[in-house]
Amino acid sequence: MQKKIEIKITEKENGLVLRTVLSKCGLTRHEISRLKFSGGIFVNDEAAKVNHRMKRGDVVTLLFHETASIRLGCPDIRPDILYEDEDLIIVNKPAGMPCHPSHHHIGDDMGTLLQTYYQEENFTIRAIGRLDKDVSGVMCYAKNQPSAARLSRERSGDVLHKTYLAIAEGSFEKKKGTLEYRLAKEEGRKDRVISEKGKLCITDYEVIREADGNSLLLISICTGRTHQIRAGMAEAGHPLLGDALYGGRTDQIARPALHCFSITLKQPFTGEEIKMEAPLPEDMKKITG
Repeated sequence: MQKKIEIKITEKENGLVLRTVLSKCGLTRHEISRLKFSGGIFVNDEAAKVNHRMKRGDVVTLLFHETASIRLGCPDIRPDILYEDEDLIIVNKPAGMPCHPSHHHIGDDMGTLLQTYYQEENFTIRAIGRLDKDVSGVMCYAKNQPSAARLSRERSGDVLHKTYLAIAEGSFEKKKGTLEYRLAKEEGRKDRVISEKGKLCITDYEVIREADGNSLLLISICTGRTHQIRAGMAEAGHPLLGDALYGGRTDQIARPALHCFSITLKQPFTGEEIKMEAPLPEDMKKITG
């Protein structure tokens, strides 16, 4: 599948070179270069160079060519698709399934599942962000390269924003607050450690229910570090239930009680706001009642 974009030149762009027009439309230098070398730029249906001088009424057509990358796997599993359009897919990822292929997981990840599901449509799936393998909930994938680039910029600018539900041990003295800390990765360790040399983490939380010595939290993160929520809650004295890596009890749930509940983003080309939610999974629902 290839992404096609059309731009009609107005009086405002009259006389500008095409490269400038493309930059003003939000394309990065990398995208413009990729289009140039793939022969994907046309003016009035004729191949054009980026130094072409534009005239009012010209129609620019951009074709982002895709090279299919079909990885067959998970043929009998149907992805839980929450939203889909020509540029992106939002799914509800189950706990225990990685987001994308890795050295230890080839063929049993959500990216491969989606690639297999859409194999007749001939495009490459690209993950936007990630969730830990044992964390459930909302994940976003792009269907083409320009969508992936725009969604990644939304993520960096916090336009693409996720909220989480978590079950933590104990009762919080402050029912709503912000945790700030720095996380670092140390060689030979699977967890992340609190360190002044680490990367800044900002985690907002709100207690929405307390029961049986546990707290159900609504969490929003302003930074997206690996294990940010898990490590931060453990450092605050409230490890997540089931999170053995960070000292959480495993008598009620066998994985970190963390679920990506919602995602808000803008459609990468129309700018329309999209918000989707994934219901709390059964293993966490049993604990919260």
